Amino acid sequence: MSSIVYLKNPKSNTVYAYLNESVWDPEKKKTVYKRRCIGHVDPETGEIVPNRKARFRESPTVKSRYLCAVFDKVSEDLKLTETMKMAFPDDWKKMLSVVYYLVATRAELSFCKQWSENHKTPYNQILTSNVINDLLSSINSNGISLFFTLWKLRLQPEETFTSSIDFGGSKVDLSQYSRDFDMLENDFDNNLKLTIYFSTRNNIPICYQLSNLATGHEIGDYDVYPGSFSRLSSFMDETRGDAVDPSLIPYANSNITIRTYPENEFVRDLVLKSEPSMTNPANYRIILGTPLFLETYMQHVNGRRYYVHIFFDPNQAVNDLSAFISIINICKYEVEMDKMKPQHQDLYDRFLIIKEDEFGRKNVELNSEAIMHHDKFLGYNVLISNFTRNPATAIVPFLQKNTVSKMFSSIRNEYDNTALNLYTQTNYLSRIFLQFLSLILRIGVLNVMNSKKLNTSMNYKEMVMELSSIKTVRTPGSKKGQDTFLSDKQMRILQAFDVEYRDE
Repeated sequence: MSSIVYLKNPKSNTVYAYLNESVWDPEKKKTVYKRRCIGHVDPETGEIVPNRKARFRESPTVKSRYLCAVFDKVSEDLKLTETMKMAFPDDWKKMLSVVYYLVATRAELSFCKQWSENHKTPYNQILTSNVINDLLSSINSNGISLFFTLWKLRLQPEETFTSSIDFGGSKVDLSQYSRDFDMLENDFDNNLKLTIYFSTRNNIPICYQLSNLATGHEIGDYDVYPGSFSRLSSFMDETRGDAVDPSLIPYANSNITIRTYPENEFVRDLVLKSEPSMTNPANYRIILGTPLFLETYMQHVNGRRYYVHIFFDPNQAVNDLSAFISIINICKYEVEMDKMKPQHQDLYDRFLIIKEDEFGRKNVELNSEAIMHHDKFLGYNVLISNFTRNPATAIVPFLQKNTVSKMFSSIRNEYDNTALNLYTQTNYLSRIFLQFLSLILRIGVLNVMNSKKLNTSMNYKEMVMELSSIKTVRTPGSKKGQDTFLSDKQMRILQAFDVEYRDE
């Protein structure tokens, strides 16, 4: 039962009305009464005046808007936004917002929620895992194929090149395949091959093909094939296992570029010739964010012209030296402990001096002369091309491959696999497509940084951090937000991307 009880405040003489309700208390095993104030009594009318609801106070909002503003500008200039609107009219804002997150962080999609709360994205709402999951489920092969068609029309590439990487995909049963070819199943942990077609003019990705490494079958019906491009350049990499003969490159009729070992007999003398003047400041370039020294030599063989592009990367030289020393020490240990491995036999022969004493014990020494000769080639990359005269144009596909590998290597991870259903083919293929879009935008941003010389004073990550640190504070009732202090460096970035900012 319930009733209304009236109680008077002796200090204010105000009479308050309470709703008195009887409730059974299972612990006390009896009925108890609970009171709740519902208002006060009007002294003139005697009616109960309900309590007023608590006022909700709006708080100021703090967001970063300039990073996404830069991405907006680059996406619009590339016509990426326009193409997205046509191919995905219902979801393009969500897709671009996810792409912005991937371009800014390269982190797991499961952590997109907090980032979207702190940045003003095209979607302008919070990107929870449920929202992203629904988005991945809605992207289909028809939409992706339409995007590829429209995007190719936008770019209109005169010449294209491909870059292929291998990365983890859906697990398949490879036991029979492994037995037939005497291979370990672990060799196929990364069982997807991704071949991306790029425009040579600006290195912007056009489309891609997916296939299974074990079977060669294509995955995803995207209507992409090499014959659809009028001029397709070929790139091979001897250092990554491609079987090529550099001496045959000058005789190729199509445009082809290969990377070969700097100690290869075909180019070794040129590398040694370039060494004294290689680090001359005039040879210094920054290509796709990578600092390099370069020289190009035009050569002839039997009346055929070809180009040898020699690159020296100081950072790579340090890493190569550290890795080389570690490998040689491991080989020395293997010989001393009589645990030699067949695959290391060439290293034993070249860089170790192995002698046996009268008791049959092995005495292992380092071959200092061979090691010093090998050290001369550390940090060097050599490209041979029959048509490509510009060294920067020649090396971009090889640098591009490293960028692509890094961006696609973490698609499958412990955070996203379950939360975003990446074990299903639809969601996984959609996730790959979003990563492809982020690759387009990232390269577009890098192109602007290169053309405006921003990459001489900062790298991509530093640029993103600078823009993310600018906050816009909006207080309730005010029409315009107030930006935090902009440094000269931040204003220079915004000016380079032609993004307006408040200079007060």
